[in-house]
Amino acid sequence: MQDWADRWLLGDGTLTATAEDGSAEAARVRELVGTAVPPGLVLPGSDGAAHDVVAAHADATVVFTYPATGVPSPLPDDWADIPGAAGCTLENRLFRDAWASFHEAGVAVCGVSTQRPDEQAAFATAEKVPFPLLSDTELRLTAALRLPAFRAAQQLRLKRLILVVAGADLTRHALFPVTDLPTAVAEALSLAREVAQPTGPGPR
Repeated sequence: MQDWADRWLLGDGTLTATAEDGSAEAARVRELVGTAVPPGLVLPGSDGAAHDVVAAHADATVVFTYPATGVPSPLPDDWADIPGAAGCTLENRLFRDAWASFHEAGVAVCGVSTQRPDEQAAFATAEKVPFPLLSDTELRLTAALRLPAFRAAQQLRLKRLILVVAGADLTRHALFPVTDLPTAVAEALSLAREVAQPTGPGPR
């Protein structure tokens, strides 16, 4: 029953990291625009601290979700069975490499997956990720926003999407499905710059 609910209520029945543009999942994500991320929603981060999903110190926050990244060798035996996992490392690297541009625009970035904090921490250290990776193992953010998900390797995994949040924690833009990673990161930066209202260099 749980597998059925995960697949058909949070997901569209498919077992992949993305979805079709005209799917019910895509329509649900578009409906997030104009809605607020629940205030005070705090998740454990890869840096050992707890973080609000929406950064209070920034003019805007880009939140990207992904199924799972690899961790330094040896990899878990079932990691290769997670659809879309290979692209998650690239996505994190693209956001990492663009971090200076986000920072200069007054925009915070965080990545969210359902991996454990220690797995995220190992990855963040190995890849020198400068922003927090947040662990939604208890599915608090996933359930609150009904984020698209699928079950793989005995765990619920988030599909790739990007939210741009600003002003009273309102979701201003939602990118989904995310298939072209470089284009999606560049678009997220452009949209975040538009909605941010900088008061000086870098996040407040």
